[in-house]
Amino acid sequence: MELRRLLHVVLSFWLLLCIGCSDGRFVVEKNSLTVTSPEKIKGTYDSAIGNFGIPQYGGSMAGTVVYPKDNQKGCKAFDEFSISFQSKPGSLPTFVLVDRGDCFFALKVWNAQKAGASAVLVADDIEEALITMDTPEEDSSSSKYIENITIPSALIQKSFGEALKKAISGADMVNVNLDWRESVPHPDDRVEYELWTNSNDECGVKCDMLMEFVKDFKGAAQILEK
Repeated sequence: MELRRLLHVVLSFWLLLCIGCSDGRFVVEKNSLTVTSPEKIKGTYDSAIGNFGIPQYGGSMAGTVVYPKDNQKGCKAFDEFSISFQSKPGSLPTFVLVDRGDCFFALKVWNAQKAGASAVLVADDIEEALITMDTPEEDSSSSKYIENITIPSALIQKSFGEALKKAISGADMVNVNLDWRESVPHPDDRVEYELWTNSNDECGVKCDMLMEFVKDFKGAAQILEK
């Protein structure tokens, strides 16, 4: 009986140590979003990078924000509403603002991309800390578009989304700059990189490709360390 109690104390102490020394944490990857016009909402705001598509790490992109009159959640193809976001020659790329809800984040971005959008901003539907927009679990419908998303996307806070909508409804030209240069740390002149992974890597649409990349990255990491 005494041995059992002693074992219980030792195991409990070991568990507390493990919890205390754990470095595991989830980080929401953010990029900077700067409104350059109109004057009344000028400023820099946080946005959370979507976990799909191709963010322009190390670079930036300027564009004009539009908020569609129909299909505002972006859950249907925009051509059903005769809406196109294709930029005219000489004009800034189009960033489409859509609302969160009713369908996967990735589907919203895919529908906007097909309509000609260069980037997508998703306005949260509740006031909360920013979260990472993740890909849905693998299914026959999502597998048709997730791996073909090539534009960047970001989640913005509800209050900021409302400010953008108000400016757009007032016929203001809303220009923003998405900046990914601070997404990867660069404390000195050495090459810096981050390898991100999550639980979906085990069973997502890109499962085989992701697992092969992780295996093959060992050699590249060793070279970068030198």
